[in-house]
Amino acid sequence: MYKKPQLNKSEESSVKDFSVVHPFIRPLFISIVILLLSACTVFQRPAPAETPLSTNEREQQILAMQQFSLQASVGIKTPEESLSGNLRWQQEDGVTYDARLSNFLGISLFELSETEQGSAITIKGETYRAVDTSTLLLQLSGWSMPLHDMPLWLRGLPGSKGRDIMRDEFGRVTAFNLTDSTGIVWQLQYQGFFPDSLALPRRMLLQSSDSQIKIVIRSWQ
Repeated sequence: MYKKPQLNKSEESSVKDFSVVHPFIRPLFISIVILLLSACTVFQRPAPAETPLSTNEREQQILAMQQFSLQASVGIKTPEESLSGNLRWQQEDGVTYDARLSNFLGISLFELSETEQGSAITIKGETYRAVDTSTLLLQLSGWSMPLHDMPLWLRGLPGSKGRDIMRDEFGRVTAFNLTDSTGIVWQLQYQGFFPDSLALPRRMLLQSSDSQIKIVIRSWQ
């Protein structure tokens, strides 16, 4: 008949100690594995940036973007106030676009539309039409931004009003000056680009003598 082997006191103590410690070993081992996997993810190298296209090819492709949309964060600082919000820009063709700047609560600060028939701005539920939208925005809100050629300079092109244009080693525009229709002189700086061959702007800063506008583009479509 089979007899269960008898353990001496020291062996019996070891078995008991292991039974106490063992429940803590498995969770500890799992935690270590998770930490190692997380470290591999954190330290994974980002995809290398693509080399931008040549200046002419890149700008031709950007000009050919007749339909696009973007989402951006905007911060505006003037002597009278500071405000921030989200910009949604929808370009339908070379002329037609709709733009909406809203605060982080979703309340519209202004809506701008441009068609072949003219421009319109909606502020506080009231819609106004004018040839010069920058002047109208300044009169209605107390602050302004260079709306003329905005579909171009959002894409990194200075447009017809740009002067003193500066470029980097890849031929991308990094800064230029412009005077808007209200007579305000702005300096626009591109502080970052998306890391693909088209290198559309990601971060930009507009400054006048007393105001500044920061734009951080989250996505292009």
